[in-house]
Amino acid sequence: MNNRIFVVALVTLLPLTACGTGAAPAAAPSAAPSAAASAAAIAKDEKLAAAVPQEIRTRGTLVIGTNAPYAPLEFFAEDNKTLVGFDIDTGDALGQVLGLKVEWKNTSFDNIIPGLEAGRYDIGIAGFGIEKDRLGVVGFVSNYLSGGGFLVKKGSGVKVNDFKDTICGLRVGVQSGTTQVERLEKADAYCKGAGRQPVQIIRIPDQNQAVLTLSSGRADVVTADKPAVEWAAKQSEGALCVTGTYRTPHSLSGIAVPKRNAALNGVLQAAMTKLLQEGHYTRIAGKWGVVDGAIEKSEIFTDPGQVQDGDEIFPQPIKEGCA
Repeated sequence: MNNRIFVVALVTLLPLTACGTGAAPAAAPSAAPSAAASAAAIAKDEKLAAAVPQEIRTRGTLVIGTNAPYAPLEFFAEDNKTLVGFDIDTGDALGQVLGLKVEWKNTSFDNIIPGLEAGRYDIGIAGFGIEKDRLGVVGFVSNYLSGGGFLVKKGSGVKVNDFKDTICGLRVGVQSGTTQVERLEKADAYCKGAGRQPVQIIRIPDQNQAVLTLSSGRADVVTADKPAVEWAAKQSEGALCVTGTYRTPHSLSGIAVPKRNAALNGVLQAAMTKLLQEGHYTRIAGKWGVVDGAIEKSEIFTDPGQVQDGDEIFPQPIKEGCA
């Protein structure tokens, strides 16, 4: 889901898209095994492969919509073309289990669900929070724990960990189409209603640009999923830090499955379970540093009633020594 040039260290803060400024993108962890080597160890499950909807099985390719850059979930390798990340490895692993080639289609985050409805993609993997409103048009197979966080410049004095009092009066960078946008709109209304300074919401097409908006001084804070802000802080070599994080009532993210492909829900959930049981999921989570967000089991969500009402968040304490 869902920005740069300051100091040399920030030029490589996050990988750039092909239409970026041309700075060298950050690479995947050099110590990690190659995608081919990792995928080769994952065996096809004949029973699950046979349960794939006939159209996809006949085609032999699973088309997945995603949105890069959103490290460490999906972003570009050093060649600025090859997609890498936790979501990418997970999708490729699912393809191996189902005996399918995987074709990734990179697009804007807010175009993925409409693309699923229009039949341009079979599924979407892009750090989707399992939200009540999204369940009206797609189902989800859970694949990791999410939550969110707030990224600031180290030493900036900006301390924020919620969408109420601590965020009033701040300029906030956020990727368009993400759940954080709606939270910020409600925060702005809250701040104005409380007689506080409004929230200036800076909507940005991709996460890289959001981070660069912060590093260049055009934003005070960036909010995004917890793995994304933690990755950005790590890549900044101390220039940025995560001042606060939060959980939601469910804090689950999932693989989006269009209603027309509802038969894939059970197949993907069974394939995810196989990856969990055989240790492949744990290996992938460790490779991309999302161990804290690893799930113990994968579940299917198709009914809005499965998601708790309300948009309440549970802020974690401000991190000392960041701002």
